[in-house]
Amino acid sequence: MTNYNTMYEKKKHDLLPQSPRWAQEPAFYHIRTYSSTRARAARLPALIAAFIFASITFVFFTGTGPDMSSTRVTQTVPGNVHLLIPASGKDENLCKAIVGAAVLGYPSPKVLNWGKTFNDAHLVSGGSHIAKISGVSSYLESLSPEQDEDLIIMTDGYDTWFQLRPETLIERYFDINRRANERIRRELGDHVVNTNKIEQKIVFSAQKRCWPWAADAAPCYAVPNSTLPENIFGTDTDTDVGDRNPYLKFRPRYLNSGVVVGTAGAMRVMFTEALNRAKKDPNFGSDQNIFGSIFGDQEVYREVVRQRDMSWTDHISLRSEDPRRGLIREQDLEAVRNMTRSMEFGIGLDYEGSISLPTVFSEDDTEWVNFDNTPWVDFYNVKRNIDKSQNKLVLHQDIAKTPAPFHSNGTDDLEAKEWAQVPLFTNVPTGYTPAIIHHNAHRDGMKNLRRKVWDKIWFQPYARVLMDQYMDTPLTTLAVAGGRQWKSSDEWKGGVRDDVGAWLPYQDVCGGTEDEVFRDGNGPWIAQAHA
Repeated sequence: MTNYNTMYEKKKHDLLPQSPRWAQEPAFYHIRTYSSTRARAARLPALIAAFIFASITFVFFTGTGPDMSSTRVTQTVPGNVHLLIPASGKDENLCKAIVGAAVLGYPSPKVLNWGKTFNDAHLVSGGSHIAKISGVSSYLESLSPEQDEDLIIMTDGYDTWFQLRPETLIERYFDINRRANERIRRELGDHVVNTNKIEQKIVFSAQKRCWPWAADAAPCYAVPNSTLPENIFGTDTDTDVGDRNPYLKFRPRYLNSGVVVGTAGAMRVMFTEALNRAKKDPNFGSDQNIFGSIFGDQEVYREVVRQRDMSWTDHISLRSEDPRRGLIREQDLEAVRNMTRSMEFGIGLDYEGSISLPTVFSEDDTEWVNFDNTPWVDFYNVKRNIDKSQNKLVLHQDIAKTPAPFHSNGTDDLEAKEWAQVPLFTNVPTGYTPAIIHHNAHRDGMKNLRRKVWDKIWFQPYARVLMDQYMDTPLTTLAVAGGRQWKSSDEWKGGVRDDVGAWLPYQDVCGGTEDEVFRDGNGPWIAQAHA
């Protein structure tokens, strides 16, 4: 068995997905001052005991510690959320994404490259990959500088399903960035971070295999290690165990371009870079290739600026004691040193798969879990040789606190259910339920799962009723996170917008797909006037 040694120092204390915050970070408590020192001393043990009891109780019942900063509003102007889906033509899989986004309350999507054809024999995939980059880049360029802090959610058009509400996704985005930026400051130092304006603002999905590059390419060897615990897959974690899936026990570490979330300003800079690279080499392969290359170059650049900031004595220790010694190949460092521009793009990865889970190379990790069904939860763990004491299949609080799956506005007869009572596509070893499912697994014909398991996602049997309800329900705040309220960038519902902003009703985009999407025999769904 091959053991792949990690190249980054691991700090487990801030990596465990459900560890309480008071167990991760030093806390500073302000205790009221009393005139009597004796009274203060007498009260202190009781206060500490009460605090510990309350903290443990909260963690036990919710599975996560509080992050008060995520719900504190510090900006008076709400931010807009934009949903971008590159797709050129009608397809039942695109319509599944549109329906899922609608019933969960996401903004009406902007469908980019709609109606375009890609058949250039001189380009990979006829040019569709470069069009994906150029289409998103054009949209981002159309936004004003005042919209730089708007949030952009971009997903692939033909193999992504939404399953959790935008509130959960947005909160997770800010939490991922908060933890990543703390790690970056520890590793690079405040001076390097501040001088070079290093701040994570873009989050891509993560996958287990580095593809399509060779192992000695920067997108493979230079990127940070996964933040999942070192033993998340048992003692064989990060080891090829000879299974038919050689990546079975590996932690996700490498970029997957199917889903990305970031601020409009940061995404604009990154997509401009991607478009420039694509134009220089139209046969670069795919958007996966180009975004991974940008990420690898960014990580080499961060090491360059770290070394530039070192003192003479630090450089001496770099040759002998520094744990990063030899991490980045000298020729890659030299190539970046000779550049006259920054290669910092604010890119990071969603290692837990909490925003999106790509199924490729993780085919054996997932199940449709009803969290209130203990016998099945136990079975899913036994199936993977996970001891009951290591069970992570506990519904996360950031899901449970959102409006219930069939949250009614009084216009339907849907059965009231909690999130723990509906099937949720979940990573069993990690316990994370992604907001978006990315069905990109292709082994053993698994692309067919987009049709085979469509009826398993919790809303599909009720999709028509939920779409009607969606049209009857006024738009509300999507989330409160990152110090502000977030709202939809589009006040229209029941359709999509194309590249030039024209409104396309659902029937114009998805007419003819209703037998597969709704599976109820009731014909097309046509949007009525919305609230």
